[in-house]
Order: sequence, then structure tokens, then C-alpha cells
Amino acid sequence: NFDEIRFDFYRDGNTLFVASDGVGQIITDWRAVKPVVTTVNPPVAGSKKRGSNAGGADFSPDGRRLYWSSGDSGAVYVFDVNSPANIAQISLNTEVGGRKYEDSYAVDVKVSADGKHLYCADVTNFRMVVIDAERRQVVGSVPVGRYPYALAVVGDKVYAANIGLFEYSPIPPPTDPRFDKRGVTFPP
Repeated sequence: NFDEIRFDFYRDGNTLFVASDGVGQIITDWRAVKPVVTTVNPPVAGSKKRGSNAGGADFSPDGRRLYWSSGDSGAVYVFDVNSPANIAQISLNTEVGGRKYEDSYAVDVKVSADGKHLYCADVTNFRMVVIDAERRQVVGSVPVGRYPYALAVVGDKVYAANIGLFEYSPIPPPTDPRFDKRGVTFPP
């Protein structure tokens, strides 16, 4: 029983990646009578029986790497498509621009056209993470609004789709003695 199934095509159109809860499949020659199906397992942490994943994935421009978002473990998995071994995990829980990010939830991941950067939607921290694909290191963080869940790379631009419209901020207590010290005492 799968919560959600997502798929991504390699740019040649002959290879397909299907992500589902706890497992993935690389399907080569998917239109053929007997396509080749290779199981891809995300890493298992702690006492879990299945690896964590969110389903967002993309192939490198040369088709040799698969980048797969990890979901609640806050990382991007890197797989060698030919083996298909998990060769790296890139954690989004790191310091960027003087701010320490924690509890990341990696929802979607996309690759730049030249393959030099990965873009990952971190739904918990309302941001898009920029990763240097060669060094496998977080190099940037861009606030993109409330609950980003999907990304699209078009040329040199990255678009984020959000679940919600607003990112609410706490209202500080009033400084004027004429107002209730509890702040807003009714729904705004």
C-alpha cells in the first residue's frame, strides 16, 4: 500500500524512475515488451524497516546519477544509476549564511541544465536549498514561502510551487499601554 507514487524521466526518454514509499525502481526501455526494472532502496536509519523518501527525483544530464529526496531525514540521496548503489547523502541540516537549519524535510529535487547544481525544496524551513553537485555540499538557501513542495528548472530559472499562500510571523506584544499586553486577542 503506497501513499504516493511519483516518477521522473531521464532526458533521453528511455529511462524512468518510479518512487514510492520506501522503495524506488529504475525502469530502462520502459516501452519495450520486457522493460528492465532495477530496484533502488533508500538508506535505512535506526530502527526503521524501510528507508525514508519523499519521491522527488531527477537524473543528472548524463544519466549516470539519480538524485532522490529523502523526506523526513532531510537529505538528498545520490545513486549511481548503473549499480544502483547509494553513493552519497547530502544533508540539508547545515549552516548556510550564518543560520543553522534543522529538521529539514526534503520534498523535491531538480538538477540544473548543466548538472552543476541541485535544487531541493525543504518544506519544513520554507526554503529552496542550492547544492553544488560536484562537491555534494549545500552552498545556498533561498526563502520561497510557505511549504514549497515542487520545483521546476526552466533555463537559468527555478520555480517553486507552494502548498500555502502565506508565511505567518508572530505579532510582537504591543508597546503602547493603551493596548492589551497579550497582543491580538481576536482572530485577525
